Amino acid sequence: MLDYPEYTLGIQARYGEAGTDGKIRLGALANWFQEAAGHNASALGFGDERLFAEGKAWILTRMAFRIKDLPSPGDKVNIRTWPAKLEHLGHRGYEVYNASDELIVAAVSAWTVLDLSTRRLTALPEELAAVYPVNTIPCIPFPSRTIPRLREGIGSADVLVRRDDLDINGHVNNSKYLGWLLECLPWSPGESLIPSLLDVTFRAECFPGDALTSQCVPLPDETDATAPDGFPQAPHGLLHVIRRTDSGDDVCRAVTRWTQKVRLP
Repeated sequence: MLDYPEYTLGIQARYGEAGTDGKIRLGALANWFQEAAGHNASALGFGDERLFAEGKAWILTRMAFRIKDLPSPGDKVNIRTWPAKLEHLGHRGYEVYNASDELIVAAVSAWTVLDLSTRRLTALPEELAAVYPVNTIPCIPFPSRTIPRLREGIGSADVLVRRDDLDINGHVNNSKYLGWLLECLPWSPGESLIPSLLDVTFRAECFPGDALTSQCVPLPDETDATAPDGFPQAPHGLLHVIRRTDSGDDVCRAVTRWTQKVRLP
């Protein structure tokens, strides 16, 4: 096994992945990361096919993006990914480079294992943990230890889960939530909604027919002290939540940070 195992996936951005601003949607970016991570994990011996054989699957618990720019349709990019530290969660780093080999996105994710029969979290099987790299490459840190609970939001939008939102694990794919988080913001044709930071934590599964509510509230302006070198300062923050409409239980929480103030309802 390589001392520092990593993987690079070349991608050309497609028109169906872009929003009205001509840039790739956040959900498409998350799908690229998932694709690259899957190839890398399989090559290293702890991919989904090994877990599926035992009735288990990797699931994402948290992800943070640092964004300098996003590709447009036709742009070619390279997605670099690698397994980082394995503690009670598995961590993974990502970087996106444009055709000029400029770093435009850096990201980190945390993963755990789901038992597909009980739908409960479980430990990574010992034989797979044994092949996880020992010498790992550091990645950017999460911006905070936790994401706080939003008590009451200003903007609000209703979301109904569809069968088309499900993935191979039988629940809503993480990429879907990234679009839903921004549904509570007002929409204008051609308006760009690209945060400099998106930090999201996933707290529960969702299934077809589930009624959800997306809400947000502004955070006090502050210096973004955790921004990596070369990435923009983003002093304007929003706290987001997607929760079940009936019970009020949080499904996911997020913080976004922006270089310009975002228009709110």
